[in-house]
Amino acid sequence: MSDTPKKYIYRCIPIAAANTMGWELFNPIDADILWNGADMNTDITVSVQKPDRFGPTSHFGCGTVTWYLPFLFRTSPDLGLIATGPANQGRDDAVALEAFIRTDWLPFPFTMSWRLTRKNETIHFAKGEPICRILPFPIALLDETKLEITELKDDPGFLGEVNAWGQNRQANVAKQQADAAHWVETGEKPTGEGVWNEQYVAAKGQAAEGFQPHQTVFSCNPAIDKRQ
Repeated sequence: MSDTPKKYIYRCIPIAAANTMGWELFNPIDADILWNGADMNTDITVSVQKPDRFGPTSHFGCGTVTWYLPFLFRTSPDLGLIATGPANQGRDDAVALEAFIRTDWLPFPFTMSWRLTRKNETIHFAKGEPICRILPFPIALLDETKLEITELKDDPGFLGEVNAWGQNRQANVAKQQADAAHWVETGEKPTGEGVWNEQYVAAKGQAAEGFQPHQTVFSCNPAIDKRQ
């Protein structure tokens, strides 16, 4: 993301917010992994310079490599943990497999797995690379949530906000495209912030009393290590 021109991708509030959610666990060791395309767990070879019991291993087969995480997580009775790959750090040779773990009662550690997408090609997982992200999630939320589909016209006030927002966005997109074309034609880079939707970047929602700021990032507390 930081390699995009002027790091513009960070102006996308939903993506930037997702980057700050949860906690990440890191791969403890450099590992080269080769999958021959077959389904047995013996069809994956993991090569490391120094073995580590929490490093990647072949456990499930079918091109899946697994990490036994060095923690046993416990949550309050109303929460479980979602385990995913790191936020917005995609790779084209492996895909993180997502899981929801009942850490409110499970008295055993869980694992993190990645599905390899390339056969007969060595894939490298670097030491210190994030391989798992955990996010607490209310257990009853999905069962208790009711999803309703209605017409926007049934809420005229909100429809007015939608239309105003859309017009503003279209104007900004047109300005961005014009500036990009001018850049290609003349070599002159756009200047200033006018090419961006200022309301969107500042995360200001429109309300009757004026623009109201909204949270754009999260500040997850660092882990407290109580080990002796």
